[in-house]
Amino acid sequence: MQDISIQSHSGTLAGVLHPAPDPESDAVLVICHGFRGSKDGGGRAIMLADAVAAIGVTVVRFDFTPHETLTQQIAEISSVVEFCRECIGTRIFLLGRSMGGSAALAFAAQDGAVAGLCLWATPWNLDETFQLSLGEYYHKLAQGEGVVLEDEYGRASLTPKLIEDMRHYDLLSCVREIGNTPVLILHGDKDEIVPLRQAKDIYQLATGPKRLTVIEGGDHQFTYHYEQPQRELLNWLKQTMSGTKE
Repeated sequence: MQDISIQSHSGTLAGVLHPAPDPESDAVLVICHGFRGSKDGGGRAIMLADAVAAIGVTVVRFDFTPHETLTQQIAEISSVVEFCRECIGTRIFLLGRSMGGSAALAFAAQDGAVAGLCLWATPWNLDETFQLSLGEYYHKLAQGEGVVLEDEYGRASLTPKLIEDMRHYDLLSCVREIGNTPVLILHGDKDEIVPLRQAKDIYQLATGPKRLTVIEGGDHQFTYHYEQPQRELLNWLKQTMSGTKE
């Protein structure tokens, strides 16, 4: 692993590079964490990155600027992808978890040159998702009030612009716009934050090579089911890079 710094319009993003064994490999997986998450993912993102690097794909993990809008997350993904294309390789895969997946989807639609997109417990309906996640705090934000959250994830100050901004995006249109980009959708059937039907909606609208894997018993974090989505991701990357059809 190697610590890296990536410049974006919003400042410096902290990242970590997991190089593939073959320095000639041009495949890169960029991991975009969820809202209030981190590039380490409690250690699981590190193990995932090591496993992906071992199959010949360089991995970049990075931290979004905390608690920012979808627009800013999309811009920060753009900065990371630009860094990867200039310094590592041009075949870019994106893995986005939860809101990080929403931002990755929107970026892929804008960019038009992503080699593959993995949506991990990802919503297209952020209004519904944030209502389920934030409860009464969501309604305060929607009414123009700022809120402060204090829970197991720490302390977070949120402003109404978070809700206002996400409403500018039609993520189902983004699904259509990614065209033939290969898509892997990983979703738990017990996801309490992003209902499974959202994943099914994305799958139905995707027009390129696509796969939906429903993790039986999986919650939003895949708390007790992390091995299966990791295995699915590794197999999908191998098949997508080799051009193997299912």
